[in-house]
Amino acid sequence: MDFELINEDKLRIRLNPQDMAEAGLVYENMNYSDSHTKRVLLSLLEKAKKQAGFAPRGAKLFIETYETDNKGCDLYFTIIRRPGKLKGSQTVISPVLFEFDSAKELIEGACKVFERYSHRIYKSSLYLLNGKYRLLVYNLDYDDKLSVYFLSEFASKLGEDEVLAAYTMEHGREIILDTAIDMLSKYFG
Repeated sequence: MDFELINEDKLRIRLNPQDMAEAGLVYENMNYSDSHTKRVLLSLLEKAKKQAGFAPRGAKLFIETYETDNKGCDLYFTIIRRPGKLKGSQTVISPVLFEFDSAKELIEGACKVFERYSHRIYKSSLYLLNGKYRLLVYNLDYDDKLSVYFLSEFASKLGEDEVLAAYTMEHGREIILDTAIDMLSKYFG
């Protein structure tokens, strides 16, 4: 079992197959609705507090699991802080806006960013404006925007700007609200 504090809002716990067996976890059967899974996750969070200093203090958590090549799993715990709200002395998080020339580029970019960085994106919305697809991406991590900039390979970055986002939302045709990257990956990935 390995605890890695990625930043003050994100923790990764790597479980090897032996850790999973000792906890009575099977990746395919993990479900947060299951009381056993909940107990194990709470126990892991207690250990993380002691070993890595991760302390969500009652905040909402975004939890993701990924099976590893050796049949273990990586668990990511991310404290959810609403975009637009201040976090300590940090600035307000603005959406990053991308424009895609074609549906093919949009789908390819969304699927690739979902594969690599879905655990780092809070939400994403898709609009059609002037014959081009616009994707608003809200980053979950305050310090790491790699996931968002990865999309620059497939689209033009229009900027990080609330006004530009508001213009797109007002004048563009809404296609998918809040879950665009997830939905595109689900249906086309």
